[in-house]
Amino acid sequence: MIDDKMAKRAVNTLIVYCNGKKCADCAVSRSCKLSNGKFKYFDSYPLVGVFGNLQKPSKKPPKFDITLKDSTDFREYINEIFMREAEKAGLPMNTANSIKWHPSGKIKVTFVDDDNKTSYIGVAKCHPNDAFNPEVGVKLAIERAVKQMREPFIPNEGEVYYYVAGLDEVYDTINYHEYKDILNIALGNCFKTLEKALDNTYVIMRRAVNAIELLKKCRDDNAEDS
Repeated sequence: MIDDKMAKRAVNTLIVYCNGKKCADCAVSRSCKLSNGKFKYFDSYPLVGVFGNLQKPSKKPPKFDITLKDSTDFREYINEIFMREAEKAGLPMNTANSIKWHPSGKIKVTFVDDDNKTSYIGVAKCHPNDAFNPEVGVKLAIERAVKQMREPFIPNEGEVYYYVAGLDEVYDTINYHEYKDILNIALGNCFKTLEKALDNTYVIMRRAVNAIELLKKCRDDNAEDS
């Protein structure tokens, strides 16, 4: 509902608009009644500004001084946090690629895969109502990059992947979306590189044993029901 304050703001906005326009090129000239005194009531109404005052500022105040990136002490401080949190997450430092921070309080970290081709990006943004804390920001950004790095690899149809076939037995194959491929994807037994498959040999073997036991139980349960 439009109240007196809103109406006054609209009139003030029109007045400001008219002061900078000529009637010949005015967008509201046909309906404008400001010149015939129809709005005298508003002269006694308290000043409330114009609609332009309600617009958000184009730039938000910075969370911290970006020129700190030129400070050797600050860079060493950020790098120390970065290395500490990466180590906690179990990431080798040779996978670390870059860390960037912005005046808004956003921190962006990038890691690369073993093949140096795939990038994993983690971003942390400072809430407008919070104070910027680089330690919290770096920690959150790294955690998000790690989560992305450790998501199961699901090859597209026709894409090559490596899978564990037994202890120290790893083979490459193409995903033709056959039963073998479907089972490998369900088991998380798909890897981009030979090295990753070898590193996960024991993990996949444990999963396979658990899956076999579960399938046996399902088979026995179905046999009893029949």
